Amino acid sequence: MCSALYKASRYATIATVLAALGGCAVGTSAIDDSISTSALSLADATPTIASDPFIERDPSDGLATDRLLDEDTMRLAVTTADLNAPLPNGVPWANASTGATGVIRTITQAEIDGQTCRAFTATRRAYDGVSLYRGEVCLDRRTGWWTKTLAEVS
Repeated sequence: MCSALYKASRYATIATVLAALGGCAVGTSAIDDSISTSALSLADATPTIASDPFIERDPSDGLATDRLLDEDTMRLAVTTADLNAPLPNGVPWANASTGATGVIRTITQAEIDGQTCRAFTATRRAYDGVSLYRGEVCLDRRTGWWTKTLAEVS
């Protein structure tokens, strides 16, 4: 009788372990679930190639993109500068994604049409050379700082 009880408990233990392990194999993966049921997709079920990597590109496309990224970095440096602190060496800026660096030399602040604006001059040193820029950024109450003008000084 003891032997029968031992066998029954042994089979019950094995059945419990198999049932627990079987639950791990049933169902889909978390990634599959997120693709079909969630607004946030972790993986694309049908990846595609956006463009042919062997098509020759216009080199000025990269230059224009880099300058836009540098413009954002300059605007951030100008808008976060403390105008009450002395700026004997200017405000340095650097953009790690483009490799460009520079210095904001002068910053003046004024009210123009109800907006706070800051005019500035800045240098930009990058793979395409060293340039001097003049610009102006303004603060919009709803959207924040925006670049009004930024042009290379010839």
